[in-house]
Amino acid sequence: MIKYVKLIAKPDTWFKAGTEVYNYDADYEDRKRITLEEYRRDWALSQTICVRGIRIVENPASEGPHLQTGQEIIDGEYCAIDEFDMEIIEE
Repeated sequence: MIKYVKLIAKPDTWFKAGTEVYNYDADYEDRKRITLEEYRRDWALSQTICVRGIRIVENPASEGPHLQTGQEIIDGEYCAIDEFDMEIIEE
Protein backbone atom coordinates (compact mmCIF):
# COMPACT_ATOMS: atom_id res chain seq x y z
CA MET A 1 0.00 0.00 0.00
CA ILE A 2 1.12 3.52 -0.75
CA LYS A 3 0.86 6.26 1.87
CA TYR A 4 -0.59 9.60 0.80
CA VAL A 5 -1.01 13.00 2.41
CA LYS A 6 -4.63 14.15 2.56
CA LEU A 7 -4.65 17.96 2.83
CA ILE A 8 -7.84 19.79 3.87
CA ALA A 9 -7.97 23.59 3.61
CA LYS A 10 -8.39 25.45 6.88
CA PRO A 11 -10.71 28.48 7.14
CA ASP A 12 -9.47 31.88 5.94
CA THR A 13 -6.86 30.51 3.54
CA TRP A 14 -6.46 30.56 -0.26
CA PHE A 15 -8.70 27.54 -0.84
CA LYS A 16 -12.32 26.93 0.16
CA ALA A 17 -12.38 25.84 3.79
CA GLY A 18 -12.98 22.13 4.31
CA THR A 19 -12.10 21.07 0.78
CA GLU A 20 -9.29 18.73 -0.13
CA VAL A 21 -6.45 19.91 -2.35
CA TYR A 22 -4.44 17.76 -4.73
CA ASN A 23 -1.13 17.48 -6.52
CA TYR A 24 -0.66 20.58 -8.69
CA ASP A 25 1.12 18.62 -11.43
CA ALA A 26 -1.92 16.43 -12.13
CA ASP A 27 -5.26 17.41 -13.65
CA TYR A 28 -7.68 18.36 -10.88
CA GLU A 29 -10.23 15.91 -12.25
CA ASP A 30 -7.79 13.06 -11.54
CA ARG A 31 -7.75 13.99 -7.83
CA LYS A 32 -4.18 12.76 -7.44
CA ARG A 33 -2.99 13.03 -3.86
CA ILE A 34 0.62 13.74 -2.96
CA THR A 35 2.45 10.67 -1.72
CA LEU A 36 3.99 10.81 1.72
CA GLU A 37 7.36 10.26 0.06
CA GLU A 38 6.86 13.28 -2.26
CA TYR A 39 5.68 15.37 0.67
CA ARG A 40 8.76 14.58 2.75
CA ARG A 41 11.16 14.95 -0.19
CA ASP A 42 9.75 18.04 -1.91
CA TRP A 43 7.68 20.07 0.55
CA ALA A 44 8.26 19.34 4.25
CA LEU A 45 11.57 21.19 4.54
CA SER A 46 10.38 24.34 2.74
CA GLN A 47 7.09 24.40 4.71
CA THR A 48 5.30 25.37 1.47
CA ILE A 49 3.43 23.25 -1.03
CA CYS A 50 2.05 23.77 -4.54
CA VAL A 51 -1.46 22.33 -4.80
CA ARG A 52 -4.68 22.66 -6.79
CA GLY A 53 -8.18 22.88 -5.39
CA ILE A 54 -11.41 24.83 -5.11
CA ARG A 55 -11.20 28.55 -4.43
CA ILE A 56 -13.89 31.17 -3.94
CA VAL A 57 -13.58 34.26 -6.17
CA GLU A 58 -13.39 37.37 -4.00
CA ASN A 59 -12.41 40.12 -6.45
CA PRO A 60 -13.44 39.42 -10.06
CA ALA A 61 -12.19 42.83 -11.20
CA SER A 62 -8.61 41.72 -10.61
CA GLU A 63 -9.09 38.06 -11.60
CA GLY A 64 -11.02 38.22 -14.85
CA PRO A 65 -14.24 39.65 -16.23
CA HIS A 66 -15.74 36.20 -16.78
CA LEU A 67 -15.73 35.47 -13.02
CA GLN A 68 -18.28 36.46 -10.37
CA THR A 69 -17.89 37.15 -6.67
CA GLY A 70 -18.56 33.97 -4.71
CA GLN A 71 -18.01 31.69 -7.71
CA GLU A 72 -16.14 28.45 -7.03
CA ILE A 73 -13.24 27.81 -9.40
CA ILE A 74 -10.38 25.33 -9.69
CA ASP A 75 -7.10 27.10 -9.01
CA GLY A 76 -3.56 26.35 -7.92
CA GLU A 77 -1.13 28.12 -5.62
CA TYR A 78 1.96 27.79 -3.46
CA CYS A 79 0.74 27.84 0.13
CA ALA A 80 2.19 27.41 3.58
CA ILE A 81 1.78 23.86 4.84
CA ASP A 82 0.11 25.14 8.01
CA GLU A 83 -2.88 26.29 5.90
CA PHE A 84 -4.04 22.65 5.80
CA ASP A 85 -5.11 19.94 8.18
CA MET A 86 -3.10 16.88 7.24
CA GLU A 87 -3.91 13.20 7.50
CA ILE A 88 -1.76 10.27 6.35
CA ILE A 89 -3.84 7.66 4.53
CA GLU A 90 -3.09 4.39 2.76
CA GLU A 91 -4.55 3.28 -0.54
